[in-house]
Amino acid sequence: MPIEELIYLQEARAGARVLGLAGHEDAYLSAYNAPNGGSEALDAWLTLLDARNYGWKAEKASREGNLVPPCQQSPARASAPLCDSTGLFKKCLTKLCLIAFCAVTTPSVSGAQSIEGFRLGDDKITLQRLGEPSGTKADGAFTTLTYHGSDGVDLEATYQKPSNLLVALRASWPKDAAGPSTGYGELTFGETSLSEIRSQMGSRGILYGSKSPAVVSSNGTIDILSYFDVSGTDTVATFVTSIGSDQAARLKATFGADAYKNAPAAAKLTTIGVSRREYLEKSQGTKRTLDIGYRAIPWTSQETTSKHPAISLARIKPGQFPVFRMYSGPNNFPDFTGRDKEFSNFRTRITDGMSGGPSFAGEYSVIQIGCGTGCSFAYVGNNRTGQVFDVPVGGEDNMYLSLRYQLESRLLVAQWADYEATKCYVQFFGFDDGEWTDLLKHEVGTMDDCFRTIAENVR
Repeated sequence: MPIEELIYLQEARAGARVLGLAGHEDAYLSAYNAPNGGSEALDAWLTLLDARNYGWKAEKASREGNLVPPCQQSPARASAPLCDSTGLFKKCLTKLCLIAFCAVTTPSVSGAQSIEGFRLGDDKITLQRLGEPSGTKADGAFTTLTYHGSDGVDLEATYQKPSNLLVALRASWPKDAAGPSTGYGELTFGETSLSEIRSQMGSRGILYGSKSPAVVSSNGTIDILSYFDVSGTDTVATFVTSIGSDQAARLKATFGADAYKNAPAAAKLTTIGVSRREYLEKSQGTKRTLDIGYRAIPWTSQETTSKHPAISLARIKPGQFPVFRMYSGPNNFPDFTGRDKEFSNFRTRITDGMSGGPSFAGEYSVIQIGCGTGCSFAYVGNNRTGQVFDVPVGGEDNMYLSLRYQLESRLLVAQWADYEATKCYVQFFGFDDGEWTDLLKHEVGTMDDCFRTIAENVR
């Protein structure tokens, strides 16, 4: 009997227990499913039943917080001790019904969850600092981009059209050996086990009814999927732990028919991800069973700080933000009596600034206007349409403003000083058809550092 099927039955039986089903309600005990063949069929049936019963007992034990690792059994089952979890169920049926059957309300969004320094809800343009993706997969309104990190971690980011906002992020460790930290608590790729994850989270999490929690890949690896809601949000966290084909073979050789009972200790963390619940349930379905003792998990910015906070500013290149058109026609100036009326106080400065033709993002002019000692603000004017847009930094909040940009790129780099914090910052923005995206803000040093050029501060 394949170990992955036994793992699935174990999880499914635990889910049945949560829902309050009695032992005699198990479909595998029905006359229809009882074996009618020889001894081989009977052995297979008993193995299936054993797996489901183990899940039932394990879930029962977890109600009192007494879920323990399976007894280390030898292949000779008769001579090995059996785990006994009887007598542990003391919770009242009323509490069980409240947990298992009450409607689950969709929590409100309170902050964004991040993976590898990227957050759900970010614009896909923020991914451009990683360079070109190694893979692209479109699925209707959703597109998934894949990137290979320098530390060996692969990142998958899914965005939705037409908003282009990120709805799912997954970081995966493709190697068998121990890897880097996941950035979530003490969880480590290739090292943290499924048993440890369940212990830290306090339960088995969410079981989606339409999909098996145990999946076999083409290379024989068994992936076990665990889901937990992120408290206070509409986000679901996913933890994938895996058992390689060689490890699965060793489990079978060591524990025989009981190999699946030791799977949680053997399965190591290979993937961590966050998804909007609505997006996840497009593939997993909406039918969910919550384990007894289940609770949503926290996912704060402190826990999800990127493993690579010291990103090299020099990695953000203008060429990563190419333009989609280059305008070489006549200059079209703003409509200061209509659409662009709010900029009419500076009509002369803006018109003069646009007279020389585009200098930014293929068809825009950048106009910087002084507002006192060390103070300035800026606009960009579209030489093709005449429309004017604010630059998102400037004025007294962003003193000693310096800008760097190119005609062939949508990247704008701003350097400015914060008087209250007495610090100098360099900030990177992407510009796409009138919309600004804040890519990265980096503290350079004290205010005095703002008297150096951007090129001197960005290395």
